[in-house]
Amino acid sequence: MASGYRELVEELNKHRSEVSKLKNSLNELDREKEFWFKKKQDLTAKIRESIQKIKDSKTKRDSLTQEVKELKSRRDNINKGVSPKLKDFDNLKKENINLAKSFGTKESSSKIRQNIEKMEFRIETEPMSFDKEQALMKKIKELKRLYGDARSVDESNKKLNEISDEIKKMKKEANEVHKLIQDKAKQSQVLHEEILKISAEIDKMKVDEEGSFRKFLDFRKKFNEVNAQLKEKLKSMNGVKEQLDKMDFDRKEKRRLEQESFLKSKEDAVNEKFRKGQKLTTEDLLVFQKVSK
Repeated sequence: MASGYRELVEELNKHRSEVSKLKNSLNELDREKEFWFKKKQDLTAKIRESIQKIKDSKTKRDSLTQEVKELKSRRDNINKGVSPKLKDFDNLKKENINLAKSFGTKESSSKIRQNIEKMEFRIETEPMSFDKEQALMKKIKELKRLYGDARSVDESNKKLNEISDEIKKMKKEANEVHKLIQDKAKQSQVLHEEILKISAEIDKMKVDEEGSFRKFLDFRKKFNEVNAQLKEKLKSMNGVKEQLDKMDFDRKEKRRLEQESFLKSKEDAVNEKFRKGQKLTTEDLLVFQKVSK
């Protein structure tokens, strides 16, 4: 029995050692399994975040594209409006040149008006001969005719200036709109490049995500295999432990019965001495104490 007991103890210790190793291996596999699962979850979250960024960027890009389209239409309409204005300006300028040539004057109406006022003032304030006064009056009459012609030229020049101002204003507006088109087109291009960059990052993250998930599955499989081994090993270990516990119980029970039998024989011997009136020893008294307990 002692030999069998020692063998069971050795077997139990062996099982305990193997269980300890399996538990350590299981803990390590669990750490690896959870590490790759968390990495897969983190990548999934980043992919979703990146996809949302692409959606937001596409919305902004499409809005800018629509704005560019509308601004181009506005710019083209302005430029279309400039062409007839330029034509009107050229025609009016030719008419103005021809009108000035036909009138034969290069002085402005204001200058002619000043000359008329000076001559009229001389007639009113200066003493002069009749012939001289008549000559001035004739000159004033001629200047008044020229004044009317010059007024026509001035009116034509005024129209030219107005058309020129309108053309400048339209060209300025067209340039401002064109600048807006360039700015918004640049913003749209930046967003487009950002979309391409994020898309490439998503593709890479998806590969990493898939790889992490495969790693998780591999370690989960190994974890389950080792866990199954641990359960079997614990079952075997508990079986050995039950055998040892039974052997310990049987041994203790045998010892108890042997002790009870020994005490019973001692008790009988002491009782026999007591009946015969023999002197009881200290050992005999101890036997009585044990029996009475």
